[in-house]
Amino acid sequence: MVSVQKRLHHKIFPHKKSLDLPWVVLLHGLGGNSKIWYKQLKYFKKNFNVMTIDLPDHHPNPVFKEWEEQCSFKTCANMIVNVLDEHKIRKAHFVGISLGSVVIYQLMKSHENRIHSAVLGGMVIRFNRFSETLIRVGSAVKNFVPYMWLYRLFAQIMMPKRNHKASRNIFIGEAKKMGRTSFLRWFQLANSVRETTNGDHIKVPKLYISGNEDHLFVELVKDHLKGDKHGKLHVIPNCGHVCNIEKSDEFNEISSSFINSIEEISRLERAK
Repeated sequence: MVSVQKRLHHKIFPHKKSLDLPWVVLLHGLGGNSKIWYKQLKYFKKNFNVMTIDLPDHHPNPVFKEWEEQCSFKTCANMIVNVLDEHKIRKAHFVGISLGSVVIYQLMKSHENRIHSAVLGGMVIRFNRFSETLIRVGSAVKNFVPYMWLYRLFAQIMMPKRNHKASRNIFIGEAKKMGRTSFLRWFQLANSVRETTNGDHIKVPKLYISGNEDHLFVELVKDHLKGDKHGKLHVIPNCGHVCNIEKSDEFNEISSSFINSIEEISRLERAK
């Protein structure tokens, strides 16, 4: 395992036998960091080279000048590609959760040639009326209340059930390290989500994984898939928004199987 902080903080976990095996890049959600992949790393390291990347403004990254000057999903995607370039990774499979899945969507739009496939966990396609109202209220009071009040409120609303508690607590614990300014930079990007995920023309194979209790987003994902010929949805029962933690075994198995199927298709095409 190698930790590198020259660019976005990231860790690489090379496969013990071969660097020629596919690369899988893991991107976390808002307020968290790569620690949320603790239930995936051991599983994925058996069959792939793995990289985790901590998104801008998330612990333990410093503040990057390029991010301060132009905070956007496109800037974030460019910073991730810079990490791939540093390690000479031409193409990878990407696995995200929540915000990380939105960032992957931007990567597919602006750097499609760098992505073999995308596993989009807890995908936020857009916001429904209720969540849009929450964001407007949050925007109105963000300068008057501690940012962690807002974060805890949104976490409780997104993950309200008892079986969501572990996910909720992990994200709240890591968000405390984020800081007010960093959180508010990402909070203001909520208005860009719908524009970012508007890309039905994208030909990258996509697997959406959502919990059936992800009440703010799962129905919107189903609606979105009507126009996405290159995507399919796997819904996990008795599971909320952060499906990689709540139902890690099923998440790991279905996402790994999907990645392997894409690799097999690529192998057959090369053999022609």
